[in-house]
Amino acid sequence: MNKVTSFEQVGSKPFDGEQSLALGSDHFLSTSNPTATLDQREMEALGIEMLQHPRVKMAREAAARRWRMMCTDEVPAEAWVNFEQKMDEWAFHYLMLAINGDSNYPKVLDHGYGPPHSWFGMDVPGCRGPGTAENPDNNYSFIPVDGRSHFELHGKLSANPVGECPFHIVGNLSMGMNLACLDWQDLEVDDDGCFVITISPEPANGRRNHIQTMINARYIFVRASRIEWSQVPHALRIKRVTPPTSAPQTIDQIAELANRYIIDDISENFWFHRMVACVGINTCTEPETTTFFGGMAIQKLARGHLKLNENEAFVLTLKPGGSKYWVTVLYDYWLMSGNFWSRQSTLNNTQSVPNSDGSYTYVFALKDPGVHNWIDMLDTHEPLFMIRLNQLPGNTDHNFGEPDIKTQLVKLSNLKDYLPAETKWVSAEERKQQLDERIELFHSRHHV
Repeated sequence: MNKVTSFEQVGSKPFDGEQSLALGSDHFLSTSNPTATLDQREMEALGIEMLQHPRVKMAREAAARRWRMMCTDEVPAEAWVNFEQKMDEWAFHYLMLAINGDSNYPKVLDHGYGPPHSWFGMDVPGCRGPGTAENPDNNYSFIPVDGRSHFELHGKLSANPVGECPFHIVGNLSMGMNLACLDWQDLEVDDDGCFVITISPEPANGRRNHIQTMINARYIFVRASRIEWSQVPHALRIKRVTPPTSAPQTIDQIAELANRYIIDDISENFWFHRMVACVGINTCTEPETTTFFGGMAIQKLARGHLKLNENEAFVLTLKPGGSKYWVTVLYDYWLMSGNFWSRQSTLNNTQSVPNSDGSYTYVFALKDPGVHNWIDMLDTHEPLFMIRLNQLPGNTDHNFGEPDIKTQLVKLSNLKDYLPAETKWVSAEERKQQLDERIELFHSRHHV
Protein backbone atom coordinates (compact mmCIF):
# COMPACT_ATOMS: atom_id res chain seq x y z
CA MET A 1 0.00 0.00 0.00
CA ASN A 2 3.05 2.31 0.09
CA LYS A 3 2.25 3.83 -3.31
CA VAL A 4 -1.37 4.73 -2.52
CA THR A 5 -2.01 8.44 -2.95
CA SER A 6 -5.82 8.41 -3.28
CA PHE A 7 -8.77 6.35 -2.11
CA GLU A 8 -9.42 5.59 -5.78
CA GLN A 9 -6.55 3.07 -5.60
CA VAL A 10 -8.03 1.15 -2.66
CA GLY A 11 -10.04 -2.04 -3.08
CA SER A 12 -12.46 -2.99 -5.82
CA LYS A 13 -13.85 -0.65 -8.43
CA PRO A 14 -17.23 0.93 -7.56
CA PHE A 15 -20.00 -1.69 -7.48
CA ASP A 16 -22.52 -1.31 -10.32
CA GLY A 17 -25.11 -3.75 -9.01
CA GLU A 18 -24.42 -6.34 -11.72
CA GLN A 19 -21.46 -8.22 -10.23
CA SER A 20 -22.13 -11.49 -8.47
CA LEU A 21 -22.19 -11.73 -4.68
CA ALA A 22 -20.83 -15.27 -4.82
CA LEU A 23 -17.93 -16.00 -2.51
CA GLY A 24 -14.53 -16.95 -3.86
CA SER A 25 -14.26 -14.13 -6.41
CA ASP A 26 -11.98 -11.18 -7.16
CA HIS A 27 -13.87 -9.19 -4.50
CA PHE A 28 -14.98 -11.84 -2.01
CA LEU A 29 -11.61 -13.44 -1.41
CA SER A 30 -12.78 -16.35 0.74
CA THR A 31 -15.16 -19.16 -0.16
CA SER A 32 -16.61 -19.20 3.38
CA ASN A 33 -16.18 -15.74 4.91
CA PRO A 34 -18.06 -12.86 3.23
CA THR A 35 -16.23 -10.24 5.31
CA ALA A 36 -12.86 -11.25 3.81
CA THR A 37 -13.11 -8.87 0.86
CA LEU A 38 -10.64 -6.99 -1.27
CA ASP A 39 -12.06 -3.73 0.07
CA GLN A 40 -11.65 -4.85 3.68
CA ARG A 41 -8.09 -6.07 3.17
CA GLU A 42 -6.91 -2.92 1.45
CA MET A 43 -8.73 -0.49 3.75
CA GLU A 44 -7.18 -2.20 6.78
CA ALA A 45 -3.75 -2.21 5.14
CA LEU A 46 -4.09 1.51 4.44
CA GLY A 47 -5.24 2.09 8.01
CA ILE A 48 -2.17 0.33 9.45
CA GLU A 49 0.07 2.48 7.26
CA MET A 50 -1.76 5.72 8.07
CA LEU A 51 -1.38 5.26 11.83
CA GLN A 52 2.06 6.83 11.27
CA HIS A 53 0.66 9.90 9.51
CA PRO A 54 1.54 13.01 11.56
CA ARG A 55 -2.05 14.28 11.64
CA VAL A 56 -3.33 10.91 12.87
CA LYS A 57 -0.65 10.65 15.55
CA MET A 58 -1.38 14.21 16.67
CA ALA A 59 -5.09 13.47 16.98
CA ARG A 60 -4.48 10.27 18.92
CA GLU A 61 -2.42 12.15 21.52
CA ALA A 62 -4.98 14.95 21.73
CA ALA A 63 -7.81 12.46 22.23
CA ALA A 64 -5.98 10.67 25.04
CA ARG A 65 -5.33 14.01 26.73
CA ARG A 66 -9.00 14.98 26.49
CA TRP A 67 -10.17 11.69 27.96
CA ARG A 68 -7.79 12.15 30.89
CA MET A 69 -9.03 15.71 31.45
CA MET A 70 -12.71 14.68 31.38
CA CYS A 71 -12.30 11.81 33.84
CA THR A 72 -12.26 12.41 37.58
CA ASP A 73 -10.69 10.83 40.62
CA GLU A 74 -13.50 8.28 40.74
CA VAL A 75 -11.81 6.29 37.96
CA PRO A 76 -10.26 3.21 39.64
CA ALA A 77 -6.49 2.94 39.43
CA GLU A 78 -6.70 -0.39 37.58
CA ALA A 79 -8.56 1.36 34.74
CA TRP A 80 -5.50 3.44 33.84
CA VAL A 81 -3.12 0.47 33.49
CA ASN A 82 -3.80 -0.23 29.80
CA PHE A 83 -5.36 3.11 28.92
CA GLU A 84 -2.84 3.94 26.19
CA GLN A 85 -3.53 0.66 24.39
CA LYS A 86 -7.24 1.48 24.48
CA MET A 87 -6.51 4.83 22.86
CA ASP A 88 -4.55 3.05 20.13
CA GLU A 89 -7.70 1.09 19.30
CA TRP A 90 -9.79 4.28 19.55
CA ALA A 91 -7.59 6.03 17.00
CA PHE A 92 -7.63 3.09 14.59
CA HIS A 93 -11.43 2.89 14.75
CA TYR A 94 -11.93 6.51 13.74
CA LEU A 95 -9.15 6.33 11.18
CA MET A 96 -11.01 3.45 9.51
CA LEU A 97 -14.24 5.48 9.52
CA ALA A 98 -12.36 8.35 7.84
CA ILE A 99 -10.84 6.03 5.23
CA ASN A 100 -14.36 4.86 4.37
CA GLY A 101 -15.93 8.24 5.06
CA ASP A 102 -16.85 9.55 1.61
CA SER A 103 -20.38 8.77 0.41
CA ASN A 104 -19.26 9.53 -3.15
CA TYR A 105 -17.20 6.32 -3.12
CA PRO A 106 -18.77 4.09 -0.46
CA LYS A 107 -17.50 0.65 0.49
CA VAL A 108 -18.61 -1.90 3.07
CA LEU A 109 -16.28 -1.74 6.08
CA ASP A 110 -16.71 -4.81 8.30
CA HIS A 111 -15.33 -5.78 11.74
CA GLY A 112 -16.08 -2.39 13.24
CA TYR A 113 -15.61 -2.27 17.02
CA GLY A 114 -13.64 -5.52 16.69
CA PRO A 115 -10.62 -6.69 18.69
CA PRO A 116 -7.13 -7.17 17.22
CA HIS A 117 -6.96 -9.95 14.64
CA SER A 118 -4.61 -11.46 12.10
CA TRP A 119 -5.41 -12.34 8.50
CA PHE A 120 -4.09 -11.71 4.99
CA GLY A 121 -0.61 -11.68 6.51
CA MET A 122 -1.48 -8.59 8.57
CA ASP A 123 -1.73 -8.00 12.30
CA VAL A 124 -4.72 -5.67 12.38
CA PRO A 125 -5.17 -3.45 15.45
CA GLY A 126 -8.42 -3.50 17.39
CA CYS A 127 -10.92 -0.72 16.82
CA ARG A 128 -12.75 -0.48 20.12
CA GLY A 129 -12.18 2.18 22.76
CA PRO A 130 -13.62 4.01 25.76
CA GLY A 131 -17.41 4.18 25.60
CA THR A 132 -17.83 1.97 22.52
CA ALA A 133 -19.86 -0.66 24.45
CA GLU A 134 -19.66 -3.12 21.56
CA ASN A 135 -21.56 -6.40 21.50
CA PRO A 136 -18.98 -9.16 20.86
CA ASP A 137 -21.64 -11.28 19.13
CA ASN A 138 -21.83 -8.72 16.34
CA ASN A 139 -20.15 -8.03 13.06
CA TYR A 140 -20.54 -4.27 12.68
CA SER A 141 -20.56 -2.84 9.16
CA PHE A 142 -20.19 0.85 8.30
CA ILE A 143 -21.17 2.21 4.88
CA PRO A 144 -21.02 5.98 4.19
CA VAL A 145 -24.15 7.60 2.73
CA ASP A 146 -25.65 11.08 2.67
CA GLY A 147 -29.11 12.61 2.78
CA ARG A 148 -29.32 13.75 -0.83
CA SER A 149 -28.13 10.83 -2.93
CA HIS A 150 -29.56 7.45 -3.95
CA PHE A 151 -27.94 4.15 -2.99
CA GLU A 152 -28.61 0.41 -3.22
CA LEU A 153 -27.35 -2.07 -0.66
CA HIS A 154 -27.07 -5.52 -2.26
CA GLY A 155 -26.85 -8.53 0.01
CA LYS A 156 -26.87 -12.31 0.03
CA LEU A 157 -27.52 -14.53 3.03
CA SER A 158 -24.86 -17.01 4.00
CA ALA A 159 -25.59 -20.71 4.27
CA ASN A 160 -25.77 -20.28 8.05
CA PRO A 161 -27.03 -16.70 8.35
CA VAL A 162 -26.94 -14.50 11.42
CA GLY A 163 -30.08 -14.50 13.55
CA GLU A 164 -30.45 -10.72 13.93
CA CYS A 165 -29.44 -7.98 11.50
CA PRO A 166 -31.15 -4.56 11.58
CA PHE A 167 -30.07 -1.93 9.06
CA HIS A 168 -29.85 1.59 10.49
CA ILE A 169 -29.24 5.03 9.04
CA VAL A 170 -27.26 7.00 11.60
CA GLY A 171 -26.37 10.67 11.82
CA ASN A 172 -23.22 10.62 13.94
CA LEU A 173 -19.85 8.91 14.21
CA SER A 174 -20.66 6.94 17.36
CA MET A 175 -23.57 5.33 15.50
CA GLY A 176 -26.01 6.27 18.27
CA MET A 177 -28.15 8.83 16.42
CA ASN A 178 -30.62 6.49 14.75
CA LEU A 179 -32.47 8.29 11.97
CA ALA A 180 -34.21 5.32 10.35
CA CYS A 181 -34.19 1.55 10.53
CA LEU A 182 -35.20 -1.48 8.50
CA ASP A 183 -35.67 -4.34 10.93
CA TRP A 184 -34.29 -7.70 9.89
CA GLN A 185 -37.67 -9.32 10.50
CA ASP A 186 -39.28 -6.95 7.94
CA LEU A 187 -36.71 -7.52 5.18
CA GLU A 188 -37.93 -9.19 2.00
CA VAL A 189 -35.43 -11.79 0.76
CA ASP A 190 -35.58 -13.58 -2.60
CA ASP A 191 -35.67 -17.37 -2.84
CA ASP A 192 -31.95 -17.42 -3.68
CA GLY A 193 -31.12 -15.55 -0.47
CA CYS A 194 -30.45 -12.22 -2.20
CA PHE A 195 -31.95 -8.86 -1.31
CA VAL A 196 -31.63 -5.23 -2.35
CA ILE A 197 -32.33 -2.29 -0.03
CA THR A 198 -32.87 1.12 -1.61
CA ILE A 199 -31.68 4.16 0.34
CA SER A 200 -32.74 7.68 -0.64
CA PRO A 201 -34.49 10.86 0.61
CA GLU A 202 -37.84 9.72 -0.83
CA PRO A 203 -40.42 7.81 1.23
CA ALA A 204 -40.90 4.09 0.66
CA ASN A 205 -44.17 4.42 -1.26
CA GLY A 206 -44.90 0.73 -0.84
CA ARG A 207 -41.33 -0.49 -1.18
CA ARG A 208 -40.70 -2.96 1.62
CA ASN A 209 -36.91 -2.90 1.33
CA HIS A 210 -36.42 0.85 1.52
CA ILE A 211 -34.89 3.22 4.05
CA GLN A 212 -35.63 6.92 3.79
CA THR A 213 -32.69 9.17 4.65
CA MET A 214 -32.66 12.56 6.35
CA ILE A 215 -30.43 15.49 5.47
CA ASN A 216 -27.95 14.57 8.25
CA ALA A 217 -27.51 10.90 7.27
CA ARG A 218 -23.87 9.75 7.53
CA TYR A 219 -23.66 5.94 7.56
CA ILE A 220 -25.59 2.77 7.04
CA PHE A 221 -24.86 0.92 10.28
CA VAL A 222 -25.39 -2.85 10.14
CA ARG A 223 -25.43 -4.97 13.32
CA ALA A 224 -25.16 -8.63 12.28
CA SER A 225 -25.65 -10.62 15.48
CA ARG A 226 -24.28 -14.14 15.70
CA ILE A 227 -26.92 -15.56 18.04
CA GLU A 228 -24.90 -18.71 17.61
CA TRP A 229 -21.22 -18.01 17.07
CA SER A 230 -21.11 -20.40 14.12
CA GLN A 231 -23.41 -18.06 12.17
CA VAL A 232 -21.95 -16.06 9.29
CA PRO A 233 -22.76 -12.44 8.29
CA HIS A 234 -24.29 -11.60 4.93
CA ALA A 235 -22.28 -10.77 1.84
CA LEU A 236 -22.84 -7.03 1.25
CA ARG A 237 -21.95 -4.52 -1.45
CA ILE A 238 -23.06 -0.93 -1.88
CA LYS A 239 -23.97 0.82 -5.13
CA ARG A 240 -24.10 4.60 -5.36
CA VAL A 241 -26.78 5.37 -7.94
CA THR A 242 -26.28 9.13 -7.97
CA PRO A 243 -23.08 10.18 -9.79
CA PRO A 244 -20.24 11.33 -7.51
CA THR A 245 -19.98 15.05 -6.85
CA SER A 246 -16.23 15.19 -6.17
CA ALA A 247 -13.00 13.33 -6.79
CA PRO A 248 -11.82 10.56 -4.42
CA GLN A 249 -10.00 11.86 -1.35
CA THR A 250 -6.22 11.99 -1.22
CA ILE A 251 -4.33 10.37 1.64
CA ASP A 252 -3.70 13.76 3.23
CA GLN A 253 -7.41 14.63 2.99
CA ILE A 254 -8.27 11.33 4.69
CA ALA A 255 -5.73 12.12 7.41
CA GLU A 256 -7.33 15.51 8.03
CA LEU A 257 -10.75 13.89 8.28
CA ALA A 258 -9.36 11.26 10.67
CA ASN A 259 -7.82 14.03 12.77
CA ARG A 260 -11.28 15.49 13.36
CA TYR A 261 -13.04 12.13 13.80
CA ILE A 262 -10.54 10.90 16.43
CA ILE A 263 -11.08 14.03 18.53
CA ASP A 264 -14.67 15.08 17.84
CA ASP A 265 -16.49 11.98 19.04
CA ILE A 266 -15.06 11.96 22.56
CA SER A 267 -17.96 13.81 24.17
CA GLU A 268 -20.55 11.40 22.73
CA ASN A 269 -18.65 8.33 23.89
CA PHE A 270 -18.00 9.90 27.27
CA TRP A 271 -21.78 10.14 27.61
CA PHE A 272 -22.17 6.46 26.72
CA HIS A 273 -19.57 5.60 29.35
CA ARG A 274 -21.22 7.74 31.98
CA MET A 275 -24.69 6.26 31.42
CA VAL A 276 -23.32 2.96 32.77
CA ALA A 277 -20.61 4.17 35.16
CA CYS A 278 -23.19 6.32 36.97
CA VAL A 279 -25.20 3.25 38.00
CA GLY A 280 -24.92 2.47 41.72
CA ILE A 281 -22.19 0.06 42.77
CA ASN A 282 -23.32 -3.59 42.67
CA THR A 283 -26.68 -2.76 41.17
CA CYS A 284 -28.36 -3.17 37.79
CA THR A 285 -31.08 -1.06 36.22
CA GLU A 286 -34.32 -2.52 34.98
CA PRO A 287 -34.40 -3.20 31.21
CA GLU A 288 -35.64 -0.15 29.31
CA THR A 289 -35.84 1.07 25.73
CA THR A 290 -32.59 2.57 24.57
CA THR A 291 -33.43 5.42 22.20
CA PHE A 292 -32.78 7.92 24.99
CA PHE A 293 -29.25 6.52 25.31
CA GLY A 294 -28.61 6.35 21.58
CA GLY A 295 -29.27 2.63 21.23
CA MET A 296 -31.58 0.65 18.99
CA ALA A 297 -35.28 1.47 19.25
CA ILE A 298 -36.04 -2.25 18.83
CA GLN A 299 -34.18 -3.42 21.94
CA LYS A 300 -34.21 -3.02 25.72
CA LEU A 301 -31.09 -2.46 27.74
CA ALA A 302 -30.07 -3.04 31.37
CA ARG A 303 -26.95 -1.36 32.79
CA GLY A 304 -24.82 -2.55 35.70
CA HIS A 305 -21.78 -1.46 37.73
CA LEU A 306 -19.82 -3.87 39.92
CA LYS A 307 -17.12 -3.64 42.56
CA LEU A 308 -16.16 -7.07 43.90
CA ASN A 309 -13.29 -8.73 45.69
CA GLU A 310 -12.06 -12.29 45.18
CA ASN A 311 -14.41 -13.67 47.84
CA GLU A 312 -17.64 -12.19 46.47
CA ALA A 313 -20.09 -12.99 43.70
CA PHE A 314 -22.85 -10.97 42.07
CA VAL A 315 -25.86 -13.16 41.25
CA LEU A 316 -28.23 -11.89 38.57
CA THR A 317 -31.46 -13.60 37.51
CA LEU A 318 -33.03 -12.48 34.23
CA LYS A 319 -36.56 -13.08 33.02
CA PRO A 320 -36.19 -12.32 29.30
CA GLY A 321 -39.81 -11.34 28.69
CA GLY A 322 -40.16 -13.25 25.43
CA SER A 323 -36.91 -11.96 23.92
CA LYS A 324 -35.58 -14.32 21.27
CA TYR A 325 -32.06 -12.95 21.54
CA TRP A 326 -30.28 -11.40 24.48
CA VAL A 327 -26.68 -11.10 25.54
CA THR A 328 -24.90 -10.26 28.80
CA VAL A 329 -21.58 -8.48 28.22
CA LEU A 330 -18.92 -7.58 30.77
CA TYR A 331 -16.86 -4.44 30.06
CA ASP A 332 -13.92 -2.87 31.79
CA TYR A 333 -14.44 0.45 33.55
CA TRP A 334 -14.14 2.26 30.19
CA LEU A 335 -17.10 0.34 28.75
CA MET A 336 -14.85 -1.59 26.37
CA SER A 337 -14.92 -5.37 25.99
CA GLY A 338 -11.80 -7.28 26.96
CA ASN A 339 -10.63 -10.74 25.95
CA PHE A 340 -14.06 -12.23 25.29
CA TRP A 341 -12.77 -14.81 22.81
CA SER A 342 -10.71 -17.03 25.11
CA ARG A 343 -12.45 -16.11 28.36
CA GLN A 344 -16.16 -16.27 29.13
CA SER A 345 -16.92 -12.60 29.76
CA THR A 346 -20.08 -12.68 27.62
CA LEU A 347 -22.97 -15.10 27.30
CA ASN A 348 -26.01 -14.92 25.05
CA ASN A 349 -29.16 -17.00 25.31
CA THR A 350 -27.85 -19.86 23.12
CA GLN A 351 -24.73 -20.11 25.32
CA SER A 352 -26.66 -20.01 28.61
CA VAL A 353 -28.51 -22.69 30.56
CA PRO A 354 -32.03 -21.75 31.79
CA ASN A 355 -33.65 -22.37 35.13
CA SER A 356 -36.72 -24.59 35.29
CA ASP A 357 -39.06 -21.56 35.27
CA GLY A 358 -37.52 -20.13 32.08
CA SER A 359 -35.40 -17.52 33.85
CA TYR A 360 -31.60 -17.39 33.59
CA THR A 361 -29.20 -16.96 36.51
CA TYR A 362 -25.71 -15.55 35.91
CA VAL A 363 -22.83 -15.39 38.37
CA PHE A 364 -20.27 -12.58 38.07
CA ALA A 365 -17.08 -13.44 39.95
CA LEU A 366 -13.32 -12.99 39.74
CA LYS A 367 -12.78 -16.69 40.48
CA ASP A 368 -14.42 -19.47 38.50
CA PRO A 369 -17.24 -20.74 40.75
CA GLY A 370 -17.85 -23.80 38.56
CA VAL A 371 -21.23 -22.53 37.35
CA HIS A 372 -22.03 -22.92 33.64
CA ASN A 373 -23.45 -19.39 33.47
CA TRP A 374 -20.34 -17.74 34.92
CA ILE A 375 -19.42 -14.27 33.69
CA ASP A 376 -15.64 -14.02 33.96
CA MET A 377 -14.68 -10.57 35.30
CA LEU A 378 -11.34 -10.68 33.47
CA ASP A 379 -9.33 -9.86 36.61
CA THR A 380 -11.12 -6.50 36.83
CA HIS A 381 -12.46 -5.58 40.25
CA GLU A 382 -14.69 -2.71 39.09
CA PRO A 383 -16.17 -3.55 35.70
CA LEU A 384 -19.36 -2.41 34.01
CA PHE A 385 -21.85 -4.63 32.21
CA MET A 386 -24.89 -4.45 29.99
CA ILE A 387 -27.68 -6.82 29.03
CA ARG A 388 -29.27 -6.27 25.62
CA LEU A 389 -32.67 -7.84 24.90
CA ASN A 390 -33.68 -8.02 21.24
CA GLN A 391 -36.49 -9.56 19.21
CA LEU A 392 -39.01 -8.82 21.94
CA PRO A 393 -42.72 -9.56 21.34
CA GLY A 394 -44.21 -6.99 18.99
CA ASN A 395 -47.42 -6.56 20.98
CA THR A 396 -48.78 -7.09 24.49
CA ASP A 397 -50.78 -10.20 23.54
CA HIS A 398 -48.45 -12.72 25.20
CA ASN A 399 -47.88 -14.34 28.57
CA PHE A 400 -44.13 -13.81 28.86
CA GLY A 401 -44.40 -10.78 31.14
CA GLU A 402 -42.04 -7.83 30.96
CA PRO A 403 -38.27 -8.40 31.12
CA ASP A 404 -37.20 -8.41 34.77
CA ILE A 405 -33.92 -8.57 36.69
CA LYS A 406 -33.18 -9.49 40.29
CA THR A 407 -29.69 -9.27 41.83
CA GLN A 408 -27.83 -10.24 45.01
CA LEU A 409 -24.31 -9.66 46.28
CA VAL A 410 -23.17 -12.82 48.10
CA LYS A 411 -20.11 -14.45 49.56
CA LEU A 412 -18.55 -16.86 47.09
CA SER A 413 -18.34 -19.50 49.81
CA ASN A 414 -22.14 -19.36 50.23
CA LEU A 415 -22.96 -19.19 46.51
CA LYS A 416 -24.89 -22.47 46.36
CA ASP A 417 -27.36 -21.17 48.93
CA TYR A 418 -28.47 -18.46 46.49
CA LEU A 419 -28.70 -20.48 43.28
CA PRO A 420 -31.62 -22.58 41.98
CA ALA A 421 -31.38 -26.27 42.80
CA GLU A 422 -31.22 -27.13 39.09
CA THR A 423 -28.19 -24.88 38.44
CA LYS A 424 -25.79 -26.50 35.97
CA TRP A 425 -22.28 -26.92 37.36
CA VAL A 426 -19.26 -27.72 35.24
CA SER A 427 -15.99 -29.53 35.86
CA ALA A 428 -12.61 -28.10 34.94
CA GLU A 429 -12.60 -30.28 31.81
CA GLU A 430 -16.08 -29.09 30.80
CA ARG A 431 -15.01 -25.47 31.26
CA LYS A 432 -12.00 -26.09 29.07
CA GLN A 433 -14.30 -27.51 26.38
CA GLN A 434 -16.49 -24.39 26.62
CA LEU A 435 -13.50 -22.12 26.15
CA ASP A 436 -11.88 -24.21 23.41
CA GLU A 437 -15.08 -24.07 21.37
CA ARG A 438 -15.40 -20.36 22.05
CA ILE A 439 -11.97 -19.44 20.73
CA GLU A 440 -12.29 -21.74 17.72
CA LEU A 441 -15.55 -20.07 16.69
CA PHE A 442 -14.05 -16.63 17.24
CA HIS A 443 -11.08 -17.38 14.96
CA SER A 444 -13.51 -18.41 12.19
CA ARG A 445 -14.51 -14.73 11.96
CA HIS A 446 -11.15 -14.01 10.33
CA HIS A 447 -10.78 -17.20 8.32
CA VAL A 448 -9.63 -16.70 4.74
